[in-house]
Amino acid sequence: MAAENTPFPDPTPITPDQLLAEMFRENERLRRQLADAYHERDQFKKLYLGEAAQNDPKLTAEDIANAVPARPIIEEVIRRLEKP
Repeated sequence: MAAENTPFPDPTPITPDQLLAEMFRENERLRRQLADAYHERDQFKKLYLGEAAQNDPKLTAEDIANAVPARPIIEEVIRRLEKP
């Protein structure tokens, strides 16, 4: 009766072949998840580069020299991208 009250019963032992198969399944699941993340990143990159090409900020040497920190230029680019 004491064994019935334990919150976590002992897991069924698995063979090395079962463990290996489970590891391969997990590896494939993570590989697909990583491929999906790369695909999503590439889509964002494509969208960003398309927007940047249409809204060229025309940075000058003075802008670049004063861009430390670069936050003001980034904010200006964002404002330009938000314009209709």
